[in-house]
Amino acid sequence: MNNQKQVPAYLLSVLRIYLGVILLYTVIGKLTAATPFSAEMLDFLNFEIKAGRPSSFYVSFLQSVVIPNAKLFSYLIMTGEVIAGIGLLTGTLTRLSAGIALILFVNYLFAKGRWFWSPDSEDAAVFFIALVLLLGKAGRFFGVDSYLAKRWPNSFLL
Repeated sequence: MNNQKQVPAYLLSVLRIYLGVILLYTVIGKLTAATPFSAEMLDFLNFEIKAGRPSSFYVSFLQSVVIPNAKLFSYLIMTGEVIAGIGLLTGTLTRLSAGIALILFVNYLFAKGRWFWSPDSEDAAVFFIALVLLLGKAGRFFGVDSYLAKRWPNSFLL
């Protein structure tokens, strides 16, 4: 006999919409700031590196890949936040959107030198929300994925 209990779908929808709003709110701030996001990102990364916060493996990645290509990475970050934010807010390709959010948040954690168990890390909290959304079928309740699932019921992206 199967005694497993499932999380009510509406709770996953609340988390999905919440995370979508956070991502869109964040990217709107980047798009409307007086300073280009690439410059803000460089200032932030250089400050964190000088403060010795990121781990050495991540500092190496930042210095050899991200910082020399700051403009490209700033556009990738903003694009990822827009795609994930809209996808989560509307419940469209929810698992793909949650996966994009996971990648963003784990990089934010590493850039700040924080780990998942850091008590002051809001990035860890939203990482775990994105993980729950990735594992659940959060877009199939009150989302576009409920319609897409009728056509592709076994798709992992929904």
